[in-house]
Amino acid sequence: MKRFLPAAVICVFAVAAVIGAEAAGVPWKTGDNPKQDASATASDLKAELAPAQYNRIIKPIEAKLEAAVKIMKVHDKEMEKAAEKRNARLLLGCKIRAAEAYLGASLAAKKGLNLVKKDGQKAAIKQQYEEPNRKKAIDIFAELASEAYDKGDLRMAVGYYKRILSIDKENAVAKEGITKIFREVQESKQSGKKSGSKGGGSDDLRSWDRPDYSRTGRNPRDYSKTGRGNY
Repeated sequence: MKRFLPAAVICVFAVAAVIGAEAAGVPWKTGDNPKQDASATASDLKAELAPAQYNRIIKPIEAKLEAAVKIMKVHDKEMEKAAEKRNARLLLGCKIRAAEAYLGASLAAKKGLNLVKKDGQKAAIKQQYEEPNRKKAIDIFAELASEAYDKGDLRMAVGYYKRILSIDKENAVAKEGITKIFREVQESKQSGKKSGSKGGGSDDLRSWDRPDYSRTGRNPRDYSKTGRGNY
């Protein structure tokens, strides 16, 4: 009998520890994990929000996401063709417009945060719509910047990096990209070679001081209008 007593005492303490942890909201209990609760709320936004509120907040976000998906379907269909038959301008235009659509969805979600009062609903909108779509937009612009750099168009690469910084002013990838390009231009200038492009961009560092060409409608070469089609 005595030898079972220590085991019983241990069990009592273990149960007490679990109950105490649950009361304290320790995250390794699924039901008390704030992130998981927020995710659950995200899937129930339509049920929690009033119809008018849902239409005002969520519908505009979903419309922009549907536009992004539609644009990327055009991109993917074009990518199915043989490399030599692909329309490069169309592919570029699709990526840019998709990035702007994802960014639009993120901004619409951010605006929607001010239209709900419950913290759970705010967290759901932020986690389900604002943050992931903001990241998608940044990722696409970073990919475009990298492609422009590889093609030797440093001016356009800087434009894409600037676009990223207009979304996230502390973005490390964009900062490092611009710093790298600036260093290359300076080194090329010091060596007496033409600078500003590796083969098709600007011929002078001062050309980067033009009005911000990363914003739509500010430059005749506005990349956001490249490859437009009937989407």
